[in-house]
Amino acid sequence: MSTRIMSWAAAAAAAMTAGLTAVPPSVPAAAAACRPAIIRLPDLGYGGGATAFNDTTVVGLVFDANGRVHPAIWRRGKLTVLHRNGISIGVALDINARGDIVGTNRQFSQAWELRSGTVRLLRHPPGSSGPGSIFARRINARGQIAGGAAFPSGAADGLRWASASAAPAILRPRPGDAASSADGINDIGVAAGETDQLVGGQLIQHAATWNRSGHIRVLSGAYGPGTPADLFEINNAGTAAGESYRTDARGNFVSDDATVWSPSGAPTDLGFLPGTNLSVALGLSESGYAAGLTQAVRYRDGMPLSQPHGFVWPGHGPLLTLPVPGRSYAHSESFFHQITDNGTVAGTGGPVGGPDRPFLWTCAFQQAYRPSSAATTGPAMATNAAPPAGWQALWREVGRFFR
Repeated sequence: MSTRIMSWAAAAAAAMTAGLTAVPPSVPAAAAACRPAIIRLPDLGYGGGATAFNDTTVVGLVFDANGRVHPAIWRRGKLTVLHRNGISIGVALDINARGDIVGTNRQFSQAWELRSGTVRLLRHPPGSSGPGSIFARRINARGQIAGGAAFPSGAADGLRWASASAAPAILRPRPGDAASSADGINDIGVAAGETDQLVGGQLIQHAATWNRSGHIRVLSGAYGPGTPADLFEINNAGTAAGESYRTDARGNFVSDDATVWSPSGAPTDLGFLPGTNLSVALGLSESGYAAGLTQAVRYRDGMPLSQPHGFVWPGHGPLLTLPVPGRSYAHSESFFHQITDNGTVAGTGGPVGGPDRPFLWTCAFQQAYRPSSAATTGPAMATNAAPPAGWQALWREVGRFFR
């Protein structure tokens, strides 16, 4: 692979004027004029991650010296850590084409929108307050926001805000189900997420979308009719991305596969990278490219058995990964959160155990590769004490909205 590793300062002008400009879906990414590059975004020296971007701006998070996580915004290469209107501890999760940003604050006790320099706190539904009570995950081109809220009773509902100043509309679970959550929204206003069925004291997720009127549609997972799944993204064509689960007779998860659903609801199981047994699709382009992560885990207790690796998927074939600068596949870890039709990917990368750094990869499919099984052997997870900026801290703070 001939991939140039670039600092943001050196790459900002070219990447922001060309590399992040969407290629029309009819033009294959590989055929477009494209310079593959890996762009390191600045942080505070302790790691961070990129979660989303538009033509000129990237958003995500950075860690400070004490392991606290802060919302981060990179405008044409310059890092701004968000400190206004009480927003300081949290993460910026999404940005739309006009530059509106949404995120969470203070252990998910607040959800916010940043628009034209002004932070607006989103309204809670009645009865929802305190840590873990609310999140805003996506914002579409029209300013509609998808997220969710939790209540002291243990109930949870998906939410859709028509704007930052509007009261949220509740996206109800399927009749008979106990909870719902919305993690994606397209420009038409269709939200995507999950409706949760209570079985034997456990919540079993089922992939769901809600149309503009709030009518729910439940999708089957890749393991067959009625099998569990959830969604994290939906594009304007109605294609959705997320994960499918397989459970044993007691409802315990025994497999978790990245999945893409066609507009008609047909699921495609994307599989795994070598050496892993869990995968999640987190990002989806308008033409159906997917991005996410894979990892090896012990399902009975959720113990990680390997570091995570980001993946990209060009709409067919096996999962591929992208290089982490200065590290082999076995000695690196990564997460990929967004992908566009021109192959630009936002995520994190670093050594096993961290600290992970925020990155953009351009022309992803010109530098993507399928690692061999022999390339997966690396340091054992148990021997790596991850610093606060490592991937364990990233999962702890924002993982429940990325999985």
